[in-house]
Amino acid sequence: MNRTVFRVEWYRWLRTRRLIALVAAFVLFGFVSLLGAKYLPDLIGQSGEIQLVRQPDWRDGLQQYVKNTGLLVAAVAMVLAAQTCALRNTEPIGIYYLSREVSPVRLFLPRILVAAGLIAAAALVGAAVALYECWALFGSFPVASGAGWLAVQALAVVLFAVFAASLAARLGSAGSAAGITAGLYVLCLLISTVPKVQPYLPTTALQPAIDATGFAFGDAVKSLLALLLLTMAALATALTTPIRSIKTAA
Repeated sequence: MNRTVFRVEWYRWLRTRRLIALVAAFVLFGFVSLLGAKYLPDLIGQSGEIQLVRQPDWRDGLQQYVKNTGLLVAAVAMVLAAQTCALRNTEPIGIYYLSREVSPVRLFLPRILVAAGLIAAAALVGAAVALYECWALFGSFPVASGAGWLAVQALAVVLFAVFAASLAARLGSAGSAAGITAGLYVLCLLISTVPKVQPYLPTTALQPAIDATGFAFGDAVKSLLALLLLTMAALATALTTPIRSIKTAA
């Protein structure tokens, strides 16, 4: 596996504008989410029927950001990553790769690694924008705690994307991979109604609760562990299944 393979994947993301769209989505929500949280009282207006319990602070701004990116932008990242690995033997590009390559590691690992790296970079850019906006709009705040929560979410977004990409490599279909990942997300939301289970669910890492207690490393590990194990299992399956036995969608 040489550098040329990774360079090809880099240009694939760049020339198809996937990278630009992904970074733009993170940056957009970095601005819009914080602005919305800050000026919520002005948007609501002086209504006698709606009363705010308290004025929004930096926690509300970051919470709005992780809610938006943890759902919408994470879905975009998941689909883009899955598309890079969904090779079908009914399409010219799929026929080219599947008929010439016998190693799933050489075929899929560069695609997955480049996708994971670029999604992580885009998430870090979005987090940096969100932290700056938080400081600009709400003043000083515990940056270390805020950065910790956003780092957990960024890692969860990357793991979800790698999980979807691994499924797409195994199934040969981005749609099927996205559907399975979305089903997992919905299942986690349903299970999260059980308080004792909720801290261990992947959705907790994808949309962490930002509260006054501060960032807790132990809680972050709990929320990421199950997602990490699922992702590793999906990745191992994709990289160990012989190319010729992979069933592609009709």
